Amino acid sequence: MDKDLKPVTMMPTNSTVGMGELVEDTAGGRKLSAAVDDDEKRSEELGSAPFGLVYSSKEDARVRWKLDLILLPMMVCTYVLNYMDKVALSEASIFGIKEDLNLLGQQYSWSSSIFYLGYLVWQYPSSHLMQKLPIGRYFGVLIFLWGLTACTTAFTKDFATLCVNRVFLGVFESCMLPILTILISQYWTREEQPLRTSLWWSASAVGSFMADAITYGLSGSDHSGSKYAVWQVVYLVFGPMTMFWGVVVFLGVPASPSNAWFFSKRERDVATDRVLKNHTGIKNTEYKWNQVWECLRDPQPWILAIHAFLQCLQGGGLTSFSKIVLTQTLGYTSRHATLMAMPSNAIHLVSVVFACYVMIATNIIVLIGAVSVDTQNFRSYLPPVIYVNTVPFGLGMSMLSSNIAGFTKKSTASVMMFLGYCLGQFTGPQFFITHEAPQFQTAFKGFYSSVAAMIVLEIVLL
Repeated sequence: MDKDLKPVTMMPTNSTVGMGELVEDTAGGRKLSAAVDDDEKRSEELGSAPFGLVYSSKEDARVRWKLDLILLPMMVCTYVLNYMDKVALSEASIFGIKEDLNLLGQQYSWSSSIFYLGYLVWQYPSSHLMQKLPIGRYFGVLIFLWGLTACTTAFTKDFATLCVNRVFLGVFESCMLPILTILISQYWTREEQPLRTSLWWSASAVGSFMADAITYGLSGSDHSGSKYAVWQVVYLVFGPMTMFWGVVVFLGVPASPSNAWFFSKRERDVATDRVLKNHTGIKNTEYKWNQVWECLRDPQPWILAIHAFLQCLQGGGLTSFSKIVLTQTLGYTSRHATLMAMPSNAIHLVSVVFACYVMIATNIIVLIGAVSVDTQNFRSYLPPVIYVNTVPFGLGMSMLSSNIAGFTKKSTASVMMFLGYCLGQFTGPQFFITHEAPQFQTAFKGFYSSVAAMIVLEIVLL
């Protein structure tokens, strides 16, 4: 046999979820045992690669490269636009939205937090819809709707209308992270998943950088003769970009490897076989309650969910308040604040890809450095708090997509993790208490404590 060709077989396993084992049939051939969730891997919707499929390493590499050059960039662009819309409120906070909408006291904090109420409420229905509907179609529709909602934010008139708008924005964006996590597990092998997860997760830095750059450019123009303030123009620029991208995703993201438009018939078989070897399931429209209960009894999804909550206490607060910290605490002008935020995005982009391999050590170093900051010198906050605030959320998502077997169990674990994400993002802005400005002592003490707790959970996961 050619050295580049490799026969593909399914190895026996002891797992009972989302996996199968080879058994001999009466003709002496091999088949998957029907007793072990066979339809997780060989549903009619998915199709299946022929048993004993033999393909070369070059074919394997060709499939991987097509995924990396077509599907992965689509995922990255989606997360870039998602994060641009997410940080738009932070951009607006220093360009007049608080004054124009007469936001008083903790109302700005609540307008930030309430986004995650919609996000939280829609998580469970979304997990069902992800399983029942073609994932690309569902994804594209919600991306279009969140872009439309971003546009309407420019026309809110007061705290109440802003909150209603933010709730719907949360509903439409709630599918994003779970779907990207599922797509990684559907198309890439277990060994390939961590790097790809880190790549799309680091796209948040690109989105934040682009949002800062666009806002910086818009704020340099004279808007005195315009009926729209800078913060309104920001939303009217970001929203239509997302709406257009929703159409692209609707048409471009396939439901599974077996019907990917960018693969030939042979490549679809290879792509399907590559991922079946993960033993974690690909796609199944049946919602399996036994996998839900198994997920709830498994400690790993709970640890990942709590870890996500602790991470997002920091991220939720600083996503909404980073520009306010730069202006009120550090004394920069509104334009300069957008400029000074850009280096943190570059650090984020580089560190997320590599820090997942040294997560515990990274968090310990950040914690030691952060608690030693001179609280009387406000500008000393800049490097340890604003610039070095990358949290290893991507590693948790990679663990979820790689280690959880069964499509329903994976979907349930994904929802649990993003419930933690929502609760953390919802709670984080409330640590910024108005009368504590500009130091915000409660916020930073809470963030340091959450990092310490994260280190403990990371040790437990070892």
